[in-house]
Amino acid sequence: MGRRYEDEPVFDSWGSTSPELLDSPIPHRPYAAQQQLTLDLLDLDTFAERLTYLFEHESTYYVLDGEPVVDPDEIAHLAAGEKPGFRSFVARVPLVARWVQARSGVPVTRQALQNFKGGIRENTRPSITRGLAAFWRIHRDLLDPHVAAAEFEVPYDETDRRAHELMIEIGGVGVNARTIASRLDGAHEADKQLLLKVLERIARSRRDPGQERPG
Repeated sequence: MGRRYEDEPVFDSWGSTSPELLDSPIPHRPYAAQQQLTLDLLDLDTFAERLTYLFEHESTYYVLDGEPVVDPDEIAHLAAGEKPGFRSFVARVPLVARWVQARSGVPVTRQALQNFKGGIRENTRPSITRGLAAFWRIHRDLLDPHVAAAEFEVPYDETDRRAHELMIEIGGVGVNARTIASRLDGAHEADKQLLLKVLERIARSRRDPGQERPG
């Protein structure tokens, strides 16, 4: 789809939405894409480089009749059907600054974000870093180049790996692979399988919100 900026959505509701309920317009990613983005960011050495990469490669979002569409399957369906009112945009500095300010409650200027991208200003408040990470649906530590890459290694245990995959799918970007593995360490396998069943049911309900739910 073509990208148009002159009539980019305003999203007036951001300022009146409770921060904890404010969702990013950036689409959710399939597990493989989320892992690849993690690896791509870990290859970059500075906050400025990682932030610039996100702006340049991970900022496309989709809107249907003025509202963001974040489910990948729905996006593919709407694009294939050339649904009227369905369009794509690229999030630029002003939009990201507005969203992060609404999410964090901390004033964020366009110039500050430009300075972060350019490496002119290297330090920012943790709340802003968390807001930036939430906007791009990544773990907040990925914007901290001092965090060891080993923290993001995919678990070797298949159950742990699947749990991590499902957590990413349902939007649990606040946990990384090491966290999942450490939390499940020592748990009975039967309990792990019960957790997987719960996560899988949540993931299915997100993929198909209209499906019939058991009583």
